Amino acid sequence: MQYLSDIGWQYQQTIINLYNSGIVPDIISMQLDINKDEVYQVIKNQAREEQRKQIAVKQVSDTSSVGTFNLDTIINIDLAIKHAQHSMWNALKGAEPQFNISMIEETQDILEKYAKSKITFVILHIDIIGSTAMSMTLPVERLATIIQTFTQEMSLIIAAYGGYVLKYIGDAILAFFPVNLDNTSLPCINAVNCAYSMIKIMHEGLNPILNEYDYPKMGDV
Repeated sequence: MQYLSDIGWQYQQTIINLYNSGIVPDIISMQLDINKDEVYQVIKNQAREEQRKQIAVKQVSDTSSVGTFNLDTIINIDLAIKHAQHSMWNALKGAEPQFNISMIEETQDILEKYAKSKITFVILHIDIIGSTAMSMTLPVERLATIIQTFTQEMSLIIAAYGGYVLKYIGDAILAFFPVNLDNTSLPCINAVNCAYSMIKIMHEGLNPILNEYDYPKMGDV
């Protein structure tokens, strides 16, 4: 069995291509005769790099220009779905969900900037449908893991669309998008597109992994 340190960049790209085509990491490992942990690491590194690019795009626009262009045109939703699958898969295997503390700091910074001025926000409230049913069928620790992973992935997509997480309320998230007076409609468009992307990530990213464990799906009524 080979290790990535021995086989180099071309095999790493092959892993990413296979993963993006829908092949699960365990199968990739067997097909290429590569250590399974190394395959997961390549996928994780790729997801981190794409997140870094998305965050960089967001940081390029300063406070005065937030919400002045349609972010849906630059966000790779397919990659976000793959990242959500990978995160939920790892979390259910025992890995601790990791929150990006810098996003909380960004929220505090933006609120401080607007503390002494009047500003319009687009508010986005997200709540898991079916969490009550999940709480009745899953152990508390497993339910907490699922909700933490859901919260992590939704927070990332909120940030990618130019929004900020105000607070977490159980299995709900309250987010806001600052409105630029030069273009009041785009923050609304970004917030709506963000909501659509979140639903897609939940149904196509998180729920398939839950289904593999025979757990209740999010959004099921």
